[in-house]
Amino acid sequence: MKVIIVEDEISAANNMIALLQEIDSAISVQAIIQSVEKAVEWIKNNPSPELAFFDIQLTDSLSFDIFENIAVNFPVVFTTAFDSYTLKAFKVNSIDYLLKPINKDELISAINKHKNLVVKVTIQNINSDFRQAYKKTLLVKKYDGLIPVAVNDFAYFVIENGVVKGFGFKKERYAFDETLDKLEKQLSPSDFFRANRQFIVSRKAIEEAQNYHNRRFILKINPSPSELVVISKTKVSILKDWLRQ
Repeated sequence: MKVIIVEDEISAANNMIALLQEIDSAISVQAIIQSVEKAVEWIKNNPSPELAFFDIQLTDSLSFDIFENIAVNFPVVFTTAFDSYTLKAFKVNSIDYLLKPINKDELISAINKHKNLVVKVTIQNINSDFRQAYKKTLLVKKYDGLIPVAVNDFAYFVIENGVVKGFGFKKERYAFDETLDKLEKQLSPSDFFRANRQFIVSRKAIEEAQNYHNRRFILKINPSPSELVVISKTKVSILKDWLRQ
């Protein structure tokens, strides 16, 4: 496996190399890169690696800026001493997010995720026709009739006073006769997440996932609902995996 390491601390880069060699001697480190500028230049002028390890805080900027300057068409594992960039990492080509000092077992898990990528992509391609069966438009009640609204225009769905309502990104509000469970089956699971019994949330509406009491998360979404969108501790790992997709 050919990899690159984007890391401005030589000791951290050397430690990563040593761990990778312990895990799999067939792993070949193609380059150690210390800045955003040099990373962009390297990616432009070299064949893509199979996997990359990006430290987040580099000498000249955050490694997220690499994605702003060039298309990154290979999977990335972020490494950092801070956990405040988790959601942002999930929104780019990240397959994992490792906190320093790097734990060997967690690194093995990240590499195994990469090895499973090809299988997952193949399954996704096979199921592409099935995914197209999900609704692109929903019929909603308005006055005495029904009107069609594009699914992508909804930020979230919520049960309010026993009635399922959909809220648009411009704060439009629509009522549904269906239950939230039935509505969930009509929505693509790659675009919408069942946060709890009360909420289904669009990926596009999520701005941040914040730590909450008792190892739970709360989702900060835009537009903001009147109630907290709480993710139970048993669903936190499911949410993380979904955000990585």
